[in-house]
Amino acid sequence: MNKTFVFLLFVIVASVLAQDRPSRLHRERVRSQSSGSTTEAPEEHHEEHHEEEEVKKSTDKVMGSMDTLSALARVQRDQAETFRLWASQFEVFKNNVMKFMEQTTDVLQKQDKKIKTLQRVVRKIASDIDE
Repeated sequence: MNKTFVFLLFVIVASVLAQDRPSRLHRERVRSQSSGSTTEAPEEHHEEHHEEEEVKKSTDKVMGSMDTLSALARVQRDQAETFRLWASQFEVFKNNVMKFMEQTTDVLQKQDKKIKTLQRVVRKIASDIDE
């Protein structure tokens, strides 16, 4: 009873702490917003570039910051590359399994022929003995 109570208490505390912690997406939004507001260009030709970055880092209430979207796009590209890699590895594995099955089938057919030949020989010997 005490162990169950302690376990339940631990689970409740862990879930409360997990919900209290800000999510990774929230941290990226806050980081991109704070870095966009603190960065200032010291020279004039950098100001034009800085204005372009501000446009890129603008936030949308629905979509989030452009940094977050670009990070998500990177993650999706990485996932797509991983899936392509897995697909190619699966094709290689499938081809190897098919080759193995063909080889196994060939061996089994050869063994079956040998067994049938031996059965005929045994029947022939048995019929010769009976005569």
